[in-house]
Amino acid sequence: MSTSGQSSVGGRWKQALAITPSGDLQGATSADGVVKCFRGVPFAQPPVGALRWRAPQRLQPWAGVRPALANGPTSVQAARPKGSISDFGAEPTSEDCLHLNVWSAATEADERRPVMLWIHGGGFYYGSGTLPQFDGANLARRGVVVVTINYRLGPLGFLAQPELDRESPTGVSGNYGFLDQIAALEWVRDHINAFGGDPNRVTVFGQSVGSSSVCCLVASPLTKGLIHRAICQSGGSMSTPGAPGGGSMQTIDQARAAGLEFARRRNARGIEDLRAMAAEIVQSPTAGSGGAVLAAEMANLRLSGWVIIDGHAIPTNVHDIYASGRQNRIPIITGANAHEGSTQPPISSLAAHEAEWRARFGDDLTNAYFEAYRLREASDPEEAARHAMGERGFNWQNWTQLRLHARTSGASAYGYFFSRLQPFPEGASYIENTNGNLGAFHTAEIPFVFDTLTTRNWDWSADDQSIANHMSSYWVNFAATGDPNGDGLPHWPNFRHNDEDVMLFGERASAGPIPNRANLDFWDTHFKVLRSAPER
Repeated sequence: MSTSGQSSVGGRWKQALAITPSGDLQGATSADGVVKCFRGVPFAQPPVGALRWRAPQRLQPWAGVRPALANGPTSVQAARPKGSISDFGAEPTSEDCLHLNVWSAATEADERRPVMLWIHGGGFYYGSGTLPQFDGANLARRGVVVVTINYRLGPLGFLAQPELDRESPTGVSGNYGFLDQIAALEWVRDHINAFGGDPNRVTVFGQSVGSSSVCCLVASPLTKGLIHRAICQSGGSMSTPGAPGGGSMQTIDQARAAGLEFARRRNARGIEDLRAMAAEIVQSPTAGSGGAVLAAEMANLRLSGWVIIDGHAIPTNVHDIYASGRQNRIPIITGANAHEGSTQPPISSLAAHEAEWRARFGDDLTNAYFEAYRLREASDPEEAARHAMGERGFNWQNWTQLRLHARTSGASAYGYFFSRLQPFPEGASYIENTNGNLGAFHTAEIPFVFDTLTTRNWDWSADDQSIANHMSSYWVNFAATGDPNGDGLPHWPNFRHNDEDVMLFGERASAGPIPNRANLDFWDTHFKVLRSAPER
């Protein structure tokens, strides 16, 4: 391999030809000649055939120049619901999905710019790293190298079984999609200097279950030295294992039981029967069709949305890892949005919601919950309950991660609260809310972070673009130094246990107390009870 310091490599780099340890890649250069992009780059062996339900295997080098001009397929998955705020149209899918994209504005391969690796959301049953909102060109223009990845989803990514345990060198199975994320970080360590990136300044960031993944990556002993900063957007992994709602973990025993039930429902006698099935069959729900049905089945079987406490990648409950200071002691940013619940499934009725809570949590927690959110007095109790579930599944997760990390890690921690209302087109209607009034909804902050507002054809204002400029600058500054602050930006205070201001992204960017503190305090009490007396 040629070294990046040689002039021949520099010349080739200017032509978007990257020379990596695995082989040469031909990318594309933006129209203005500033940003080079490499798409569909493999970071591990295809997880197909005998490699289905095995840890990702090291990439094999190739000869010649490999085209890197088109996005790689995302994991096989059901389609997102039509008319959803998160529906960006169909994308190619394949079981051979372990690909990533790289954007860099470095002019030489040896510049050692900070790196930002993005992990997409989607509940571990759908999503991709190639949506237009995740285009890394504008962040790259600000001085970082951006990487977005695909990883295994659904049963292909999180199936645990005793047979698979016996095959595994570690004696445990199930966290394949999570291990894919770690494999992508290892690829960055070994390859990113070919794109002008610094393998010693890697920030991993993600949203929703991508944020929960980042929370787990910070907690994992397998990522030591691979990540140097972390950003969690609307998601964590702080709930009691197996508890319903967002942010939960599952134990290895729960995952094994779910895996056996999954095989039974597909009339599989063993793992070889499952390996012989087409990926589309493995990923399809056993009844009905579509992402919502698959999501319900996977959640019921605890095969989706929850990383597994396997004693290897995740040694124990992530909340306890943070509480005891055993996580990676790196700077973090973590926060969530004002209306996380607006895109979550609506409750059928307040009575049904109450009955479900009493069955799961008992009378004391249910009565406390109904009183805290005044559900019986609410003008729209169903909407109030959906807001409460958003705060339980998202806001509380990030708030708890922030406080624990600030208290136990010895590293910097920065919190935020995003309440910027969106310029929904007049007459807009989404299945989550027929009048289009979703507020600062789940995922709303993403185009502000990536500075990709124009990927939605909405009437964005100069103030919207100002917030995008602030957020993308904060994120890039943080990736570079571990501190989001910089010239021309409102000061973002480092969170301290006795000085709990966060950055508020609303009408403008300014620091202040988190607005929904009373509700978050309620969820503190709720989860403390669950931790001391496990769910019935």
